[in-house]
Amino acid sequence: MYICKLCRKEFNNNISLSRHMSKTHHIKCDQFYVDYFLNGEWPLCKCGCGEKVKWARQLKGFRDYIAGHQSRVHNNWGHNKKAIEKSAETRRQQYASGERHVWNEGLTKENDERVKMNGMSTSNGFSKDRKKRYSEIMKRNRLDGTVPTLYKEKSSQWKGGVSEVNNIARSNKRLYNEWKYPILVRDGFKCVECGQVGPSLHIHHDKEKMCEIVKKHVIDEGIEMNFDLKKSIADKIVDYHIVNKVSGITLCGECHEKYHPSLNFD
Repeated sequence: MYICKLCRKEFNNNISLSRHMSKTHHIKCDQFYVDYFLNGEWPLCKCGCGEKVKWARQLKGFRDYIAGHQSRVHNNWGHNKKAIEKSAETRRQQYASGERHVWNEGLTKENDERVKMNGMSTSNGFSKDRKKRYSEIMKRNRLDGTVPTLYKEKSSQWKGGVSEVNNIARSNKRLYNEWKYPILVRDGFKCVECGQVGPSLHIHHDKEKMCEIVKKHVIDEGIEMNFDLKKSIADKIVDYHIVNKVSGITLCGECHEKYHPSLNFD
């Protein structure tokens, strides 16, 4: 005997009760199944992503996985560390030889609809909770070695040590004394956007970006640079700032982050 929890009407089988819930109380079959057979707990995808699975009428029950997520658990090589490393090495070789190219190289949201739509789906399509879950999954995969972290020449994005050149230039005392400090004085040692004052103010390249200046001075990004070469290039970058009076403005950390949301200024 099955009893409706809302009106207490009795039925001989669950099919009759399900039809009654749908027609009388407008309760869909998936919610009915959850309420009467799963103790109110909606089943989650078995891959571990934490998302709710969908009801399948043909199965008369819930699916085990969200579409596409089954491959995260049941596949021929996805959890084989050696296969992942070999695949990554193959891709790096293909990029280096020119056999493989980044699909959106040279494209922007202004001249390509796919790039525009991809950016919109990435920034607006996910809720904060979903972004957080994906971030935690990726962090876990990095820590346990499922997704190997590649450093220096092992990374497909390795450019011979350009980021270190950037860091050496930024820490140069002459850059502060002859470029940053005059800008701080000009702006009254306060953020030009919110007026905040304090010791942790930043100088933001508001016209010519730092990365653009670095690229002008690093002629071949693919070569391996020793420290002396990196320091020599960094000195030239500092000279470029001072001689050309590169434009900059004073910002606090919070306002600066608005211009560089992907960077961590903490």
